[in-house]
Amino acid sequence: LYSLYAARNHTHAALVGSQDDENRRMIDGLLEEAYEHEKAQTSAIDASAAHGTRTQTVSEIYDRISKSRERPAIPEALCCQITFDIMREPVQTPAGHTYEREAIEHHIQKNGPWDPVTRKPLQRSQIVKNHALLSVIDEFLKQHPWAYGS
Repeated sequence: LYSLYAARNHTHAALVGSQDDENRRMIDGLLEEAYEHEKAQTSAIDASAAHGTRTQTVSEIYDRISKSRERPAIPEALCCQITFDIMREPVQTPAGHTYEREAIEHHIQKNGPWDPVTRKPLQRSQIVKNHALLSVIDEFLKQHPWAYGS
């Protein structure tokens, strides 16, 4: 499932990248038009200097946009081993595995009282909130608020 998640993000990035490429071509065309227009009205040296400045500014803007779109991968440790989504209410089993509370409770209800990873017996009363991981997730989400939408 992680590979599917990565493939989905790669596809999204490819779509955004192709849109960016088209936008870049349009802006390059506009910059070239501005250069030709300015060259007709001033000296070629002045027009070339102004064109260089505009091109540099556009490149800096594109760099800032690219950096703002970068999204690091969500660490696997923050994701439920059942849903593969970032956990909102992580709980831990006696075996040390952490799951989303709703997912493990649903698993127990539908499949029986056993841990889906270890296959050992597991009762709801044995599941405890994983406060340490919840703190880590909260901090990650403060820095990467887009992650809840993943």
